[in-house]
Amino acid sequence: MAKDGSEGHDKPRKRVVVLRTGAGNEPVDYACKINADGSASIEANGPEDHARAMEAFAEMAKTMPAFRQREIPKVNPEPEPEEGIRSVLEALGASLQRSFSVQAALPAPSRPRAIGKSADAWLKSIEADTLKKTLIIKAAAINGFAQHVGVKTMLHEVQREDVSAWVEALRTSGLQTPTLINKTSYLRGFFNWAVSAGAYPKFPKDENPAAGHVIYRKQEKKKRRAFGFKAFTLEQIQALYAPDALANLSEGARWGAVIGLYTGARVSEVGQLALVDFTTVDGVPCMTITDEGEGQSVKNEPSLRTIPIHPDLITLGLMERVERLRGQGEKRLFPKIKVGSVNGQGDWLSKAYGRHIEAVGITKPDKGKYGFHSLRKTAIQSMKTAKVPLEWRCAYVGHDLDEEHVEIYSGEYGPREMLGIVAPGLNWGLRLSDAREVLWKG
Repeated sequence: MAKDGSEGHDKPRKRVVVLRTGAGNEPVDYACKINADGSASIEANGPEDHARAMEAFAEMAKTMPAFRQREIPKVNPEPEPEEGIRSVLEALGASLQRSFSVQAALPAPSRPRAIGKSADAWLKSIEADTLKKTLIIKAAAINGFAQHVGVKTMLHEVQREDVSAWVEALRTSGLQTPTLINKTSYLRGFFNWAVSAGAYPKFPKDENPAAGHVIYRKQEKKKRRAFGFKAFTLEQIQALYAPDALANLSEGARWGAVIGLYTGARVSEVGQLALVDFTTVDGVPCMTITDEGEGQSVKNEPSLRTIPIHPDLITLGLMERVERLRGQGEKRLFPKIKVGSVNGQGDWLSKAYGRHIEAVGITKPDKGKYGFHSLRKTAIQSMKTAKVPLEWRCAYVGHDLDEEHVEIYSGEYGPREMLGIVAPGLNWGLRLSDAREVLWKG
């Protein structure tokens, strides 16, 4: 049962304890059956096996911390085997049930800690590299889980069943799948850190206790697509990037808008660009999306990428802007934007672009919404329509892709090959000379 008394599972669970209690000191397996109603039992076959099971309890009292200060209830010298063992476990109660099942399953970590203290240590370890808003969200998730299982509970005692019970409690409270996915993703990161910190036993790569509890159901995926950001039509793009429309944006927002259009980059990735992120690789001007600079972060590992700069952006003068700012001693592509914004480096651009959409007169769709993220949807859809292969689309915009495709775009192929494949799929038919004139206005 969970710390709050709620049931964390409905089906019986079995744990196997191997102790050298048999004749000749050989190992003997005892299977403990933990039932949903809180009762438990150990299978024993005959008086001799019953006696060995009692020796097992005595051994646990020596080796398992949870048993050291417990008094094992006495039973009649020769009870019926099954009933005798059941009476011992039932007398120990629910707390024994939890301690027995956890301690039998997990080895002690090198630096055991209570989950409350572990949560504090993890949050402190990520504070310097995490946006304030994100840190608050992560703290709410991890501290919420710690309170659910009990802040004084030893972290290494926590199991998948505890995470499952927490998720179900959150769902019952009304939280939706996207929020649950975010919260469990933070918890996965917490457990990974706990292993490296010696506070949780090492687990196989794919067996993080917080993994696999929440997935999008088919209907939820359909609803998410229906009510998420919508891609712009070509006509809408040409209206948004008409010279007269662009002129109404601030100088920084104009450049952010055209970069988003030709890269499909997330708004935070655009807003945080530093001048060192612009390089030349094999003669091809490139842009790197990274988390290595001050105030920089990415959504996930696939988001880290170096991509060729589209020829239209070269024509519009992006690299000229980079060189001019370098000559002025600047470090960032948008030097007027404060580093460390609570809502992220792209918040200013997201708001400016939202106002731009309204000013141009693009009406809200029947379902879904328009925003800067619509540029990402538009770029991906345009490349797909132009038959740009999936692996190249994913590499360009920083989407995750299963491992069997990784070699296609991370091996011998470089920016020049990517440019030749991707650029034709991002043709918007803009009047580049007119757009350039607007971009370079003060």
